This record gives sequence, C-alpha cells and structure tokens, in this order.
Amino acid sequence: MTRPKLRIGVVGLGTFVDIAHLPCYFESRYAESLELAAVCDLNQARLDEVGNARNISARYTDSSEMFNREDLDAVVVVTPDHAHTGVVLQALEAGLDVLVEKPMTMNVVEADKIVRKAKEHRRRVLTDFHKREDPAHQEARSRILSGKYGSLQFGWGWMQDTITVPAGGFFKSDLAARSSPVWFLGVHFFDLLRFLTNRQPLHVKATGFKEAVKARGIDTWDAVKADFILDNGAAVSFCASWNLPDSTPSITTQGLYMQFSHGDLMLDSTNRGFYESDSEKYSRVNPMFLRQTPRGKAGYGVESIGEALLSFLELKTDNRESVYERQEKERPSGEAGFFAALMGQGVDCSLTKGRPVRGGMAVIGEVIDLNQLLKEELGDGCDPYVVEPR
Repeated sequence: MTRPKLRIGVVGLGTFVDIAHLPCYFESRYAESLELAAVCDLNQARLDEVGNARNISARYTDSSEMFNREDLDAVVVVTPDHAHTGVVLQALEAGLDVLVEKPMTMNVVEADKIVRKAKEHRRRVLTDFHKREDPAHQEARSRILSGKYGSLQFGWGWMQDTITVPAGGFFKSDLAARSSPVWFLGVHFFDLLRFLTNRQPLHVKATGFKEAVKARGIDTWDAVKADFILDNGAAVSFCASWNLPDSTPSITTQGLYMQFSHGDLMLDSTNRGFYESDSEKYSRVNPMFLRQTPRGKAGYGVESIGEALLSFLELKTDNRESVYERQEKERPSGEAGFFAALMGQGVDCSLTKGRPVRGGMAVIGEVIDLNQLLKEELGDGCDPYVVEPR
C-alpha cells in the first residue's frame, strides 16, 4: 500500500531554498513523506533552474494561479520578508495549511490578519523558527521551565552576519534594502527567548547604526541593539548585525546568555566543535544546523521544516478536526509569528522615534510600550495579545 504524501507548493525560490528547503524535500528522512508538486517565483530563469534540477514541471510566476490549478495540501512561503502576507492570505483562502519563513510579517496589523484568517478557515500557519529545533535549545527550555535555575533576571543574545550577506550577493532579490538585521536575524532570538522561557515582552528601547552597509549603497541598518523588559521585570538585550568582515571564520556568529535567580545559562550556537581549512579560508562549521548522515541531510535547518510539514501531513491523513484542535492547543496558528512581529515592529518604532547622532550614522531610540503599540495598531482587536506583568 502506497503511503500518502503531503503535496506542497513553494512560493519564492531564494537562497534559503537551496540551503535548507530542497535538502529537506529531496535529501532527508522527510523526503518519503513529501511531494514538491509545484514551484512559484517571479523570475522565470530561477523557476526553470529549480524545476529542471528537481524534475518539477508545474512552474508558476503567479501564486494565485498555482493555488487555483494545482491539487495541493500545503504551501511553503519563502518570498522576501515584506512579501509574505499577501501570499499567506491567498493560501489560507485556498484552503491550504501554510509554513512561512521568518518573519511571518513585519507588522502586527498584517500578523493579526493572518491569525484571524487561519482561524476563519481552520487552517494552520507556522513560522519556520528553526532555532526551536536546535537540540541545545530544546534541552535548555526543558531545564529552564523545570525551575532548575529560578526566575530569569537578565540576559543578552547576539547574532551577527558577515557583510557579504546584505551587500555581497547572498540574496537573489533586493531583500537587504527592504529589511534589516532586526528582521533577518533578530526575530530568531526574539522567538527563541519566548520559546525558552515562556516570558513575554513589555517594553523595548533600541540603538541602531548605519555606516558600513550604507557605504556599500544599501540604506539599511548595520547593527541594532534592542533592550527588552519582560513581563516579570527581567531585562534582556539582543545585538543583531550583518556587517562583520568577510574574513570572519563563519558567516554567522551567535549565542545567548541568561542569568537567573539561582543559576545561569550560556548557549554558544557558533562554536559547535567543528573547524576546517581549505584553499580559501579557515572556517567554523555548524553541523547541528545541517549535516550529511547515512539517511541523508539532517540538522535543525531541515528538521524545523520537515517537522512542520509532517504536522500538516497528520492533518491530511488523520481526523482533521481533532488533530487541528490538538495542534492549535499545543502551538496556536500564527502566535509565534505574531509576537516576533510585535517585537520587531517595537524595535523599528523605537528607532523611528529616536534621536540621530553622529550625523545620522547612529540613532538612540525611545522606549516603546508594546501594549500601547498594540492598542494603537489594532484598537479593540488588541485584547488577545496584550501582555500583563506577572
């Protein structure tokens, strides 16, 4: 008897599709459960490149046409950050479950529309926050929530890319000019903080810098430091940048430190004990993100995608109504994406209202009350998201 597969369509064929999505669909243990039935991208040459390489004949430049013509179970949205919302809403209207790359949206108004639309059509929307699948983070979550360390008091996290990411052709579109390290990097850690601690953000104040990347002709932030106050009074800061020198031994440097009332925790996501040198450079390698195994590609980069899609396959093969209710209780549709968008928008608002210094090369932001931001943006619809101090 042939096992059913989840028929998926992918909208957007950017760099991360090559890095994680295609390995997941074709070269991992998830491949036996997935069928990449159709692909969509505005660039016909890119469509043909992927379609020819993976033997996919259904190729579209219009996502709505793909949803109307193809018999799909789910869609994966990998468009540039600012172009997620419209495609996600289209897919939900078409009755599809949705996995969307982070950030789900870049503001809470659009995030709320997605949450409401998913509930209306009883479909699932998950954001690919792959740090949740990192085994170090999962173990840390278990220990933190057990009460082992006491209550969170303060902490800091950092995620930095080399300048080749925003200014060296890493992207297949103009994403860098339409985004920032806040949205490309920071939202990973905004979500990770909530995942690890079950704490919620109340206030944020940011400081930003525009020098190196702007000098390359891209008017966006080099680096942003965001200082959050959480619902228990804890203070946690995040530093996100994408202007490290290209000579840095890894394209990404990252980690998180947290101080609790009865202990502390250091999560080094960069130094995973794997180093190499070749004719080009000496490099750090993160095999926890992606590695080759006897069963194909593995690591949290593919597992976050694969596990989300397996949850959609369960909706297809089991009693959808009961599975839907259970999954919604475990991880409500759009919730993680919504709060990451709230935190990112709060950072942007802090910088927009801030005071420029050094001729505009730096901005010292204002304190933003995130509950007030919710009320201004959503009016009476803000109630489900308002955070109470505890």
